[in-house]
Amino acid sequence: MNVFIALVGSNPLPIYAVLNYLLKDNREDKKELPYPDVALCVHSKDTYKYFENIKKLIGNKLKFIQVDLGLYERDPKTIKEMINEKLSLLNEENSKEDSIESIHLNYTGGTKVMSVISYNEVKNYCENNNIKCIFSDLDPKTNKINVIANDDTEVKKYPFDGDLRDYIKVKASTLFKLHNMEANERELGDGLYSPEIDVDKFSKKALDLLRKNDKDFKKAYELLSNEIDNCKSNYSYDANKIKNNNGCNESFNKLKEIFGDIIPYKDLNSVNNTKLGNLCEFLTGKWLEDYILYHLRNIKNDVKVDNLYKSVKVKYNNRQCEIDVIAIKGYCTYLFSCTISQGIKTIKQKAFEAIYRANQLAGEHAKVIVVSLISNNKFTKNNNLEELKKDLSSFDAINNKNIEYLSIDNLIDTEKLENKLKSVFEDGVIE
Repeated sequence: MNVFIALVGSNPLPIYAVLNYLLKDNREDKKELPYPDVALCVHSKDTYKYFENIKKLIGNKLKFIQVDLGLYERDPKTIKEMINEKLSLLNEENSKEDSIESIHLNYTGGTKVMSVISYNEVKNYCENNNIKCIFSDLDPKTNKINVIANDDTEVKKYPFDGDLRDYIKVKASTLFKLHNMEANERELGDGLYSPEIDVDKFSKKALDLLRKNDKDFKKAYELLSNEIDNCKSNYSYDANKIKNNNGCNESFNKLKEIFGDIIPYKDLNSVNNTKLGNLCEFLTGKWLEDYILYHLRNIKNDVKVDNLYKSVKVKYNNRQCEIDVIAIKGYCTYLFSCTISQGIKTIKQKAFEAIYRANQLAGEHAKVIVVSLISNNKFTKNNNLEELKKDLSSFDAINNKNIEYLSIDNLIDTEKLENKLKSVFEDGVIE
């Protein structure tokens, strides 16, 4: 019998990924990392829900045993005694032929006290009972399972070929379920807001106008934004209200004048009612999400991105939030925060929300890409990319290594844009 011990913290994703890998038949390191028969999950009162989520999502592939520390997740004596008790019971309940052969402790999650005490207890238990012991964590830099070897003086990395992202593919729905977040799975997709419009042509023209600070364009989309908000209720639009609104018609006609045939409608009345809400969303800023999605689709296969999602609406504790664009490579999450605002204050607010969600969903196994229309130009008063980076880097709680930035200068040249996006998924840094 092979036992896997997981320390359950506030981020259950690493445990879910490692366990799923260990349960695979098509891997070459079964001798080094035995197929587990039992998962012993050490959790506190607060992380019990994550233990339950892991158990539900993995199902009956192995036996789960909980080590419930309750409110004593930082008490060494409780941790030591409860782990020893569960291991001893497992050995007693099984025959000699099916006694514990190996114990694999993955200490990626949990508190520091849990990690230290669990390590010592497992090591002592294995030495006293002549059991093979394995100690590991999931490295967010290499995406490999690091195993301490050779009397704690060496680290071996698994899998042998590639990394864990080649074996473990996580969908957004799974990610949300791990964290008790609710999402309508039917709405999880990568559809464009307005597929009738050539996203690339519209976005390039819009970016050029914004870089030139074109007042007519800004005035038109700001007026349309304000007016369609008045035609909105319960996250849906009243098409008739939009069509009968003078401000909406006036601003749409101005945008039509600016973009010409790129907008394939002569006026609002010629737009199908079911498409009207999405069209207005697109024209007033969602085009930037579509533009990023469009180019992510182009590079998806090159960088081995498995899943793309856009405008993802999720609920957590009955409060709704929206994530602009999500890309998932294996089990690693990339959150894109997109805003057409050129005000550094608004961009920071959006960035903070994305950073919080990324940390909540995947911790160190997530990246945030802040997409905004501020400039690289250091002489653009305070609203430039360098100032944004300085502002965000001043917060010690933020892991700035996991944040990338795209400015308006990065977005206009699509070849450069795609190369920069590739560097994000290849764990490079955007210059």
